[in-house]
Amino acid sequence: MRWIILFMAVLFFPALHAKSILIGTLPYAPPFAMAADSKEDFFGFDIELMNEICTRIKITCKFKPLKVPELFSELLEGKIDLAMAAISITESRQDDFLFSLPYLTSNAQFLTNSGSELNSIEDIRNKKVGIEKGTLFKMVVLEQFSNEAQIIEYPSIDEAFKGLTNNEVDILIMDAGAAKYWAATATPDFKLVGDKIPVGVGYGIMANKKSQALIDQINKALMDMEADGTYLKIYKRYFTLLSFLKMKQMMSNKTYPEELLTH
Repeated sequence: MRWIILFMAVLFFPALHAKSILIGTLPYAPPFAMAADSKEDFFGFDIELMNEICTRIKITCKFKPLKVPELFSELLEGKIDLAMAAISITESRQDDFLFSLPYLTSNAQFLTNSGSELNSIEDIRNKKVGIEKGTLFKMVVLEQFSNEAQIIEYPSIDEAFKGLTNNEVDILIMDAGAAKYWAATATPDFKLVGDKIPVGVGYGIMANKKSQALIDQINKALMDMEADGTYLKIYKRYFTLLSFLKMKQMMSNKTYPEELLTH
């Protein structure tokens, strides 16, 4: 009998310890996620929020930098356990993936150079619009203008900004939170064009269909964080003008507070 008990203890020993999970995110998407110089440490709203969730559910989190299309493919292939990168929850995506409760409203926003003559949504008609490949923003542009705007896709948001700087496109479209960050901090100056456009039902943490138990734990942590004020505290650290300026200074000086960094 003692040997049976010992065998069962060995068999279930891993379940008694904190599990480690790998989370796909974007390497450069302020204020949501940014990689520090080492490319192993990350900081940003999504990162700190996920890190707090992992602490509460007693799981060790590791982050992996990926491009937008890879977030979906690597999750389907089982190479990552979760994806968190300002991912909008939509009906079509829910056909293939599980999502947490929305942790932030999801909106798109047009952004261009401050000296541009584009000042309204209507002004964008028949212009060149830059987007990050793999995002929902292509659909947003098509819904707004049908075929009366030329869409130029870029592999990353920083490449899209280079396209705007080099006059390859007239305007960009991106997450509203990111657009506000760039409008508040960038040199040369950028401006927002038009109102923000709702996309999906909010940003969610994405998992494969077999991870319902993990998503249930994440949802409970999110609700607890909202109830005890932790969520609002983290939100204010990343979505105010002062926080935008602090993030810009951190990236310019390459000085990252240890408490904001996580692997």
